[in-house]
Parts: sequence; structure tokens; C-alpha cells
Amino acid sequence: MMDITVKTSGVGQSLALLATTILLASAPCGSLEPAPSASQPPPARPAPAMVQVENAPGSRPQSGLQEADIVYEYLTEGGISRFTAIYWNPGGVSRIEPVRSARLVTLRLVKAYGGVLFYSGASNHVQAQINADHVAALSEPSDGGRYFARDRSRFAPHNLFTTSDQLHQGVARLQVKVSYPTPGSGEPAGKGEQVDRLSFQQTMSHSVTYTYSTASRTYVYADERGPLVDLANGGKQVTVSNVVLVRVAHRGAGYTEDVLGAEGIDFDLEGTGPADVYTRGLHLAGRWDLSQGPMRLVGADNKPLPLPAGLTWVHLIDPDTAVQAS
Repeated sequence: MMDITVKTSGVGQSLALLATTILLASAPCGSLEPAPSASQPPPARPAPAMVQVENAPGSRPQSGLQEADIVYEYLTEGGISRFTAIYWNPGGVSRIEPVRSARLVTLRLVKAYGGVLFYSGASNHVQAQINADHVAALSEPSDGGRYFARDRSRFAPHNLFTTSDQLHQGVARLQVKVSYPTPGSGEPAGKGEQVDRLSFQQTMSHSVTYTYSTASRTYVYADERGPLVDLANGGKQVTVSNVVLVRVAHRGAGYTEDVLGAEGIDFDLEGTGPADVYTRGLHLAGRWDLSQGPMRLVGADNKPLPLPAGLTWVHLIDPDTAVQAS
């Protein structure tokens, strides 16, 4: 399977050892790393930075998404979605904004990847869990505010930003390390169905469309508000190398999430489940596995599913969500 980083399921230890991490697909050099032996575990390295990026109507245009290695998108409350953007080796002056609050599913992802969370805050319930679990996390007040600033060209609360350098500094400050296999990448081996365009409902009010370009071998992202663009990348439309639809149930979590009284949401992101993978203009059926460490992907043949290098976008969608493909 492939780790998102992508990783493997509970189908057995031998299969887990073969897992390729959505770690792998996002490696900038596209190199495949040999699996470490049991006697020589991989050396520890800095944990990934994981940033909460807003996707509510007042958040456009965002910045810094194109530089991410993986972006998870999921339902929050009120029919809107939120992004958790993962950066393996952040560095540079590019802004990531707008930064917003964490959700329960965010904490599941942070635990899986062993990452450092950068966020604007959280509900009382979620913040209590962050504190109780000693989650490695940095918010606006942390260390005297050195990891965030406010963009005066935007209205609050849609104006909190960080930079790639500040992510690097924050991870270094907390000294969080991970030792799962380093990212790698590869071309899909299976024969898939040709799909040049796909669309689906991420939420009741948020539809997503991807269109594949044979010239760039990537997909462009658009939704009901038009193209998703990245200010830090010159205002260009966000391009994605791999689209992964993780089919997983969600439920009300029994606590108040926001000032409007909306109930918090949690996802059944444990064990394994079905996934649809779109890469190189192909649709491949597979399964996701979050039973141990970063998410892994396995193909219909139960073999690791490698993904090409580049940005991988992972959508958490309802199990019965219809996908229009052509």
C-alpha cells in the first residue's frame, strides 16, 4: 500500500512492511527509498508541519496550498470544509493562510503522522483533548506569537497566517521527531479506467471538480465558487498530482463546536475502508488503512499503490457519495 503519508491496513505485518507511504507520492525528488530492515530502523527526522487552513466563503483566496505535500479536506460544521495541509520539509518565506481552528479529525491526522499542529485555536472540547493528549501544537500566542502574524489586507478572523520558515522554526522548537520510512513515489502499476474529469459533493453545499491535463499530467481543482487559486503561487489555479477519495462515515460527536451552537463532527478514521484514487488520468479502486501510522493505500490486488510525486489531495467523503466521471 501507499502511505498518505499514504500507509497499509491490518491485512498483516508482511503487507505492512511493503507499504509505500502518501508520504511517498509527495517526495519532491520522486525517489523510492528501500524499506528499512528490522535491525536498522530509519533515522529519526523532524516531524511534518500540519496546518489548519480555512475554506469558508470568507477565506478565498488562500495561500501556500500548492507548496503542501498532502492536503486533507473534510466536512466541519454548517456544510463547509476545512483543510489540513501537511508539509514534510517546510522552509522559505511563502505565506500559508488563512490559518483557522482544529477539529477532532485534525487530532486523528496529527496522531497518525506524528506531526506538529499549527492552528488558531479550538472549541473547548477539542482544546481539552489537545491538552490532555499533550498534542504537539502551536497557536497564535505560542512563544510570544513568533509563529504567526495578521494580514492587514484581510478581515479577521480570516487573516491569520504563518510562513514556511515559521513552520520550520516551530517544528525545531518542539523537537518532535518521526521515524517511519521516508517519502518516496512511483507510477501506478495497475490498469485503471480513463477519467479526465470528475466531480462530487464534498458536503451538501460544497461541490468539487477536478479536470485532468495531459500536458502537465496534473488535475486542476475547482468548486462552486470557481477555481481554487494560490496567492503564494502567483494566483495560479491549484494543480494536484493525485486525488484520493477516502470513503468514511462521520457522526455527531455530542459537543458544541462553534459560537452558533453547531454540534462537533468526528470521522470513523480507524482501521480500513474503500478509496478511489485518480492519478495520471486514471481511476484506480483501492483501500485506505489508518490502523497504524500515516494513511496507507493498497490497490485492488492488495499490493501497495504507489503515487507519482507531487501534491496529493485527500477528500474524506461519505461512503455512498456518487462521483460523476468522464
